[in-house]
Amino acid sequence: MSLDNLLKTKQLQVHATSREAVKRLSEAARRNLDDAHIAEVSAENRFDAAYKCIMQCAMVALWANGYRTSTSQPGHHQTAI
Repeated sequence: MSLDNLLKTKQLQVHATSREAVKRLSEAARRNLDDAHIAEVSAENRFDAAYKCIMQCAMVALWANGYRTSTSQPGHHQTAI
């Protein structure tokens, strides 16, 4: 499905962001990826950190292109990815 179609179905919204906001989210994704590699942490928490990193990377891509997911819509994580 194209970004235009996702806008029409209200799964995406137009979103104005700043370079600084994208940078902060990218840095947070990097921290979560680093955390996902810590062997001393439980597998469940490592998975959670990895998943959060994936979501943050997807959001960076959307934000950088002027979009965001409609969090009130079911499946917004799937839409982002």
